[in-house]
Amino acid sequence: MRNKLFRSIGFRISFLSTLFTILILIVMGIFVNQHVVNYFYQQNQKEIEGKIQLIENLFQQKPSNFKDSLDEALIGHDNLVIQIKLANGQTIYNKKNDHTDLSQLIQNRNGQWVNWKNKDQSYQGIMVNKNLRYDQIDQNMQIIAAIEVTDNYYFLHSFKQQLLMIGLLGVIGLMFLGWLATWQGLGPIRIMAKLSENISANNLSNRLDLSNVPIELTPLATAFNDMLNRLEVSVDKLSAFSSDLAHEIRTPINNLMMQTQVCLTKQRSVEEYQDVLFSNLEEYEHLAKMISDMLFLAKSDHNLALKNKKEIDLKQEMRVLFEYFEAFASEKHIQLKQIGQASIHAEPAMIRRAFNNLISNAIKYGEPDSILEVKLSQDHQHSIIQIKNKVSAEMQALSPLQLSRFFDRFYRLDSSRHKAEDGTGLGLAITKSIIEIHDAAIDVFMEEENIVFRMIFKMQ
Repeated sequence: MRNKLFRSIGFRISFLSTLFTILILIVMGIFVNQHVVNYFYQQNQKEIEGKIQLIENLFQQKPSNFKDSLDEALIGHDNLVIQIKLANGQTIYNKKNDHTDLSQLIQNRNGQWVNWKNKDQSYQGIMVNKNLRYDQIDQNMQIIAAIEVTDNYYFLHSFKQQLLMIGLLGVIGLMFLGWLATWQGLGPIRIMAKLSENISANNLSNRLDLSNVPIELTPLATAFNDMLNRLEVSVDKLSAFSSDLAHEIRTPINNLMMQTQVCLTKQRSVEEYQDVLFSNLEEYEHLAKMISDMLFLAKSDHNLALKNKKEIDLKQEMRVLFEYFEAFASEKHIQLKQIGQASIHAEPAMIRRAFNNLISNAIKYGEPDSILEVKLSQDHQHSIIQIKNKVSAEMQALSPLQLSRFFDRFYRLDSSRHKAEDGTGLGLAITKSIIEIHDAAIDVFMEEENIVFRMIFKMQ
């Protein structure tokens, strides 16, 4: 329960804000209390210093009857204690209660302020020595002046209690308000959690409204919406892939079943059975190739290990591929052209398969009497391969979105989804997987009448 409580963001924020507030209130309380204490202390000092100055003035002005004058001046100051002694110990003036003990003040050094307690009463005072004229001669006198500050101490004690009570109530109120503010501030997270509960494969369209999200949570909410966008795209692709896969597998299986059923309707000759078996073998080979391609894609999705990477001279690699496709290209009167040179660090067999898919598609879908150009370039950071060929007007009109879908599995421009002559609809998907396994990137774009497949490899 304790661990669960401390894992709560609301509790942490409320606890820390309350803790810091308590520290601030303690510092403020100490400062205010000390300021009030100093204020009373200074006021008492000023009053006592004023009475000492009064005594000096009375001795200078009325040395003969200073007692009466001082009594008159101290009327209403019952909290004052005044005692004047001559150097021989004779007390010439004494205004104090019988139970007031001045020993602590007398024992102290001349001119030092002293605070002391006498029974239930508290005092603040000072003892000073002055040369004043008395009995027609200048004499050294000891003047003790003090003030009872018991009421001040009672006030300060009550003030501390009230300050503590106000601070305690403030802390409790702040804890509640802090928790309430945190709970309100974390509202978007609760909305996010509620939205997550409603997410399923059939419901991926809901998004967080970023206009009502606090600035601090905007990156999280944006990332959450982006995640839902990616998830929706992935689910759509998975759904389309499942549908396409079912269609691609169903077609050859239906062909096999139909041919076999027709063959079994009556007695056939050996040659007819052989024709059926050869036809079935073609369908089996198509299925086997499709399954092999799907297994490769599945492995690449789980970070297929590259065990035999080495430096590949792309100019030499293209020369080998051009020799292989020369006959195929000549049938469509397509000229193969290679420009520049570059090298990459990659797994040879996989890279050859990727380039083979791209060049094969370029020849298959390229316009007759055109040029298929492979341009190689390299700098200190990247090696770039571009495969460019002229295509039909229909393909030239494709949007960037349609072009990006070329790398989707089983994607075909023809909505009828007819089976290609010898393809599985996975060639470009495999090519993209191979490129990405090598920590490289591939994209496709139109350049006037030409379609361009561009691959960018990082230099090792």
